[in-house]
Amino acid sequence: MPQKLIPDYHVSINRPLILYHSGHEQCDPSHSFGPAIRPHYLIHFILHGQGYYYVNGVTHHVKAGEGFLIYPGITTYYIADETDPWEYCWIGFDGYDVPMILKNCGLSQTSLVFTDHSNGSLWNSLIELEHNFTERKGNEMTYLGQLYLCFSHMIKETDTTSKPVYETHMLKALDYIQNNYTYDIKITDVAKHLSMDRTYLYKLFMTHIKVSPQQYLIRFRLDIAQKLLSETDLTVTEIAYSCGFRDASSFNKHFKNLLNITPTKYRTCSTSL
Repeated sequence: MPQKLIPDYHVSINRPLILYHSGHEQCDPSHSFGPAIRPHYLIHFILHGQGYYYVNGVTHHVKAGEGFLIYPGITTYYIADETDPWEYCWIGFDGYDVPMILKNCGLSQTSLVFTDHSNGSLWNSLIELEHNFTERKGNEMTYLGQLYLCFSHMIKETDTTSKPVYETHMLKALDYIQNNYTYDIKITDVAKHLSMDRTYLYKLFMTHIKVSPQQYLIRFRLDIAQKLLSETDLTVTEIAYSCGFRDASSFNKHFKNLLNITPTKYRTCSTSL
């Protein structure tokens, strides 16, 4: 029996994102491809004209300003319109972050066609990526940066409209703090990140979680500090800086004010249990 050279058509990728190829084409009338399967993901975006995309027994009419996604290992067929053939740009990519990226872009196996809402930014970024990739202008980081930029243009800003505005603001504020607590951030930085007045941010926190933004930041830092004191051999000074405090003295002061115990005594008590 002959040896099977490719055990799985769509092989597992151990990188978050990789660009395989990119291209641009003005198709002739009724120009088609397939039916065929692909080993990785593809996105085609149409600048001019129109055509038809066939997948899983469904026909999608795709026109200028729209694009379609091809999943690896799925049989697809697409053809340019006979009187108004499409001009499109395409990218072929893969990686273990791709499912989450596509989800953020509103794409899935049941939602394969998308409309551009970027006022031309997506097309411009795709063309620049295609030019740099085919002409080898730049390096892999250049291409991946431009690929991420293309995806950023596909994310709808209205995806959060189903949530109340205050909830969206709160989630963004908490996310900013939780991802930047280790730096010397101030509440004005949080407000600036959200493009809002500091007073309004204060009211949001007091209304919905009953503590001020400053209190939340300090408590979050101290929660992390307690974990580090219990589970690591880092010094108190290392933990202080790691949690965003300017020095060990400030860290000790906040820790004792909230927990009525010094960091050193807390470590001794937690490790003796």
